[in-house]
Amino acid sequence: MSGFWNYRVILAEEQGKEPLYQIHEVEYTANGRVSNWSETGAAPFGHDMDELKADALRLQSAFDKPVLKVVRQARGYELVEIESGEPASAEPPTAS
Repeated sequence: MSGFWNYRVILAEEQGKEPLYQIHEVEYTANGRVSNWSETGAAPFGHDMDELKADALRLQSAFDKPVLKVVRQARGYELVEIESGEPASAEPPTAS
């Protein structure tokens, strides 16, 4: 199985600026470790109202998961869960 992705709320904190929460796309390896995330927040879209509503509902799934924040590491950045401080992860989807 290859990797997967989902929507997650990420808190952005920059010195001298107000904290900002946004929904981002987060990509995972097949075993559920974060491999990448979108630089900018996600926004719903669609070619008609039904597609727009469906996409907005998919974005809402981010609120069912722990909020993440970006933490600078010695070599790069990592997403961690705000409440636990643990590295972000997700359960791989089950095969249908």
